[in-house]
Amino acid sequence: MTPIDIQWILSIIRKAGDIALSHFGRTKGTLKADNSWVTQADVDVEAYIRKELESRRPNDAILGEEGADPPPASPVVWAIDPIDGTRAFNHGLPVWGVSIGVFENGEPTMGAFILPVLGDVYYTDGASAFCNGRALLPRTPELDANAILLVSEGAFKRLRIDYPGKTLSLGSAAAHLCYVARGSAVGAFDHASIWDYAAGAAILKALGTHLRYLSGRKVDFEELFSAKAAPEPTLASTDLHFRSLQRAFQRAE
Repeated sequence: MTPIDIQWILSIIRKAGDIALSHFGRTKGTLKADNSWVTQADVDVEAYIRKELESRRPNDAILGEEGADPPPASPVVWAIDPIDGTRAFNHGLPVWGVSIGVFENGEPTMGAFILPVLGDVYYTDGASAFCNGRALLPRTPELDANAILLVSEGAFKRLRIDYPGKTLSLGSAAAHLCYVARGSAVGAFDHASIWDYAAGAAILKALGTHLRYLSGRKVDFEELFSAKAAPEPTLASTDLHFRSLQRAFQRAE
């Protein structure tokens, strides 16, 4: 396989972030069939990223949130979320971004996520993880009364959470994973799709953290290539805290 240049990915995602930011506060979202939001920014950003990827790597497969892509037949698969956190974007909140992830033979290897309002870019070249060009190091925050657990919006409807620290929902699955990678949160709970996980999973993997289902099973990303969403909720955290956080989630009565 032809090597992928992380600097090329970063140039694409920065331009995509500029396109998204040019729409911020100027678009009106509409509801899709699955009751999720889509804006003109989603459409324009994904179209730009697809054009760039297809021009240089025409034999790779692409999975985009706004496309109707067939199951990939290529060993290299790109997963695009043009606006991760569209609800936050549509309401004028700052935690949303553009996500580009790369899978090689079913494994997340490279990826980048930009938060245009905040000016942050998280990425991995497959060996190391970075935020704004500075290397991220593996971190295991203390699990105490002030430790932050990031939880998707729908989790409160599905599960009862008995957690001694603080729970927050920032509106972006990819941002949640990046904040775990940075050590700002002890874990991130979600129930999302391949494009939501792609970049964050690669960044976490570079730091030695694997995305797992709440049951404890490691996520098989190839299973998600043709699925609308993960078969069960996911929990991202270090090995040290996984079991403690796993026990915090119980079925809602």
